[in-house]
Amino acid sequence: MNTHYDLIAIGGGSGGLAATKQAASLGARCAVIEGDRLGGACVNVGCVPKKVMWYAASLGHSLADATDYGFAIDNNGFDWHKMKQGRDSYVQRLNQIHLNNLGKAQVDLITGYARFVDAHTV
Repeated sequence: MNTHYDLIAIGGGSGGLAATKQAASLGARCAVIEGDRLGGACVNVGCVPKKVMWYAASLGHSLADATDYGFAIDNNGFDWHKMKQGRDSYVQRLNQIHLNNLGKAQVDLITGYARFVDAHTV
């Protein structure tokens, strides 16, 4: 591949996505090189999945306390598989949103891993 870019982000996390979209909006030819899913650690394995699981746990505690506040709640258990599927589907939707936004911004996505060969070659 022998293409010239004004800006290349190595990694499709929040920084690389934001920088390339902003530069592209100013007329730069940009690319993101990512070997895994777009969104970085926060979207894929950190902040987002953690919050989904934290909210599920918090809701479980609230349901357990609900009868103390006069609510008649039938607790029929918890479906771990369903919660995990919902969490994973949510993360996949975010990955797709990032991909769509790169396309709208006319930023190229190069799937793979990058390294610097010299001062002007990735």
